[in-house]
Amino acid sequence: MAQISSPGSLGRQSGESILQEKVGIQNATATQAVQITARIGCWSAMLAAGCSTAYGLAVIAVLVNSLSSTAPTQSAGWTGIEDFLAAFQPIQMLPVIPSLLLVPAFTALMVSIHTVAPQDKKIWSQLGLAFSLIYAALAGMNYLVQVLPVWRSINLGQTDGLAMFVLGNPHSIFWGLAYAYIFMNLGMLFSAMVFDGSPLAKRVRLLFILNGISGVVTIASAFLDSPQIYLLGSLVIWCPLFTAASLGAAVLFKSMIEK
Repeated sequence: MAQISSPGSLGRQSGESILQEKVGIQNATATQAVQITARIGCWSAMLAAGCSTAYGLAVIAVLVNSLSSTAPTQSAGWTGIEDFLAAFQPIQMLPVIPSLLLVPAFTALMVSIHTVAPQDKKIWSQLGLAFSLIYAALAGMNYLVQVLPVWRSINLGQTDGLAMFVLGNPHSIFWGLAYAYIFMNLGMLFSAMVFDGSPLAKRVRLLFILNGISGVVTIASAFLDSPQIYLLGSLVIWCPLFTAASLGAAVLFKSMIEK
């Protein structure tokens, strides 16, 4: 004999079914959002690691070129824009290119970290993102000025006011804005609090903390008025730490994609 259900029971079953369907759609949407964020985080982290590695190689290339070059150098220090232009070689601008590309890559990475951060740790990721945006604005402006007006002025021999923007002048605006990496250090230091749980996550957390602490070298170079210490610190300390931290973050995001 067929079972007959009352209108009331049909209504309850229909309501429960609709509710379950809505929950299922919400869960699927949330999962899809996490997957998209994880992909963006993974690719931006790998790009950031690539940019930092390229920067290190570019700095080494500039140093090797300066040692092997027979052109006059400014080993005695800044002696004016005319001497700078006489000794200038295009390879000196090489580190600027990966540094400029790093700005959007790092910004996307920090946005991804903030998006997937647990609710109770979003205060740390939001602080990290806020400081990172300060870095991105200052560094992006600095490198765009170098590759556009400064580079064009050098090629055209237009020297009016150029001395305050070229990287050869240790007291130029370029070096003032170069210390924007202090804000990157702060951003990574705060965002480190987000990583927890697995051994890999704890290692990435340590690398982010070490990146934050490395900002002491940047601050010291500013107080000592020494771009040389800044470059040496960025090559020997920042490049390895930042590359390792970015690659670790990429692996973490990749594991989220595979779930």
